[in-house]
Amino acid sequence: MKLLQSLTKSSANLVKKGTILGLTVILAATIAGCSSSSGSTATINLATKGFAESDILTNALKLLIENDTKLKTNIVTVDRSILWEALKKKEVDAYVDYTGTALINILKQAPEFDPQKVYDIVKDEMEKQHQVAVLDPIGFNNTYAFGLRTDVAEKYGIKTTSELADHAGDLIFGTSDEFLNRPDAWPRVEETYKLKFKDISIMQNPGLMLQAMEQKLIDTMIVLTTTSHIAVKPITVLEDDKNVFLPYYAVPLVRDEVLKDHPELKAAINKLAGKITDSEMQKLNGQVELEKRPALEVAKEWLQAQGLIQK
Repeated sequence: MKLLQSLTKSSANLVKKGTILGLTVILAATIAGCSSSSGSTATINLATKGFAESDILTNALKLLIENDTKLKTNIVTVDRSILWEALKKKEVDAYVDYTGTALINILKQAPEFDPQKVYDIVKDEMEKQHQVAVLDPIGFNNTYAFGLRTDVAEKYGIKTTSELADHAGDLIFGTSDEFLNRPDAWPRVEETYKLKFKDISIMQNPGLMLQAMEQKLIDTMIVLTTTSHIAVKPITVLEDDKNVFLPYYAVPLVRDEVLKDHPELKAAINKLAGKITDSEMQKLNGQVELEKRPALEVAKEWLQAQGLIQK
């Protein structure tokens, strides 16, 4: 399945280095021996990183697996700094990660900015190096992008970052010192798009930047493309038409051993392939983060609406 043929193009949640110390103690009560059985009643251990997006996707996997197979599932919350180690140690069977995370943090590869190339590298190398299957992309890209005040976007007809550059001289950009000084951030963006803003306003707090956008003190800022606030704020997310930001497409990771024992998992999980766009993920995240609904309830309602599980 080709990523660029099936997905809607629009962050990135980076896996940090960590140790597995203490994880076995934390998880033993719930997962010991669960996935070792090859029978139809085996339990598949799914992991979430513990934030809304990860919780929703993990519950979606749970519901699809239990709807389409005879397998049971168990969900554990594992800190992102040790989740990959948990998968390698067979304490977790599957979870949803991001292509950019796998490329940089797991595979230790050089940055690549073409979404299809990143997916291909990650899929091939995860299989070769770690015997982990990378299934079909879910659809959305949780990466960085320019968020522009919607009234400004409509005034100038701006939809892409290249079009933003044409009007940058009239606009104020709000950002942090970190973004300005990171070599893979502002220097690369400025060089690629030739952005020359009227002014750059330094703010360290993303919440204050959002307030500044609403008060029209700044015109544009960097956002994460699936953050729930975008769906309820007057912000238009611009297309990164020159692929300046590393892609972070959501993909399910499953241990080869588990797929070998339970081949029916692949078809069940891949029912999510290409189904969730950036804007759809924003809305789903908002239902958990802003409306305080349970992730399981949100995932179930969405899957039923899509006809992917029975009501």
